[in-house]
Amino acid sequence: MTGVDTPLYAAVAAALAGPYARVMPLTLPDGRKVWLKRAERLTGRMRLQKGSGMKGFAREWGGLHLLGGLGLPVAPILAEGPDWFVSPDLGQTLRRLMWEPSVGNTAIFAAAGTALAKLHLASYRHGRPAIRDLCWDGRAVHFIDLERFSDVKSDPRGLAIDLMIFAHSLIADGLKAPAGTAQPLQNAAFTAYRALAPGIWAQAGVTAGWLRWLGPVSRLKPDTREWQAIGPTLALFRQNL
Repeated sequence: MTGVDTPLYAAVAAALAGPYARVMPLTLPDGRKVWLKRAERLTGRMRLQKGSGMKGFAREWGGLHLLGGLGLPVAPILAEGPDWFVSPDLGQTLRRLMWEPSVGNTAIFAAAGTALAKLHLASYRHGRPAIRDLCWDGRAVHFIDLERFSDVKSDPRGLAIDLMIFAHSLIADGLKAPAGTAQPLQNAAFTAYRALAPGIWAQAGVTAGWLRWLGPVSRLKPDTREWQAIGPTLALFRQNL
């Protein structure tokens, strides 16, 4: 570890010397809350299934640096080492805000749609822009968990799939929201995205057509939010074709 022995580095050093945890919250003496994230340690079958934990860590670390350098809304890195980095606490996830709605949340979800559109207009995709991977810090939406990020610029089809993952997450998690509260949040996100990136939205409509076979298949597994949301997600993009 390099740099001045600040309270941040002291807290990180203590955490690294203790038991391993992939993600760990740290509270600094001045009251700031930060998150220490380390490369995943995989063994046995999980290593065979997922590969090296360093690969996902490297994707995320590289993505945060790349997108942050472009001024896109990702978690900033406050400190880093060979297999760890620290980022600030960025507030509640949009999933939590959907499940515990309050006045002003509609604007937050519109900001999320705008943030994803800006990422896509730069030709990058998050990889899994589920609303549990977007946070609101009181001023802006930030993306976290970029372990599926690629620094290779995407074609429109890849961006459309990223958008569909975002929409699917909004719809699936909306099924657990209090009655009548999810749709205004979903509409705010969709409207904001479409206003900024209508071409990618249109490509998602084409992609939804190719994937229409998933609708009937999803009805075979009606007991999970994720499967229940597939049909409405495809319908969302196909309705204006």
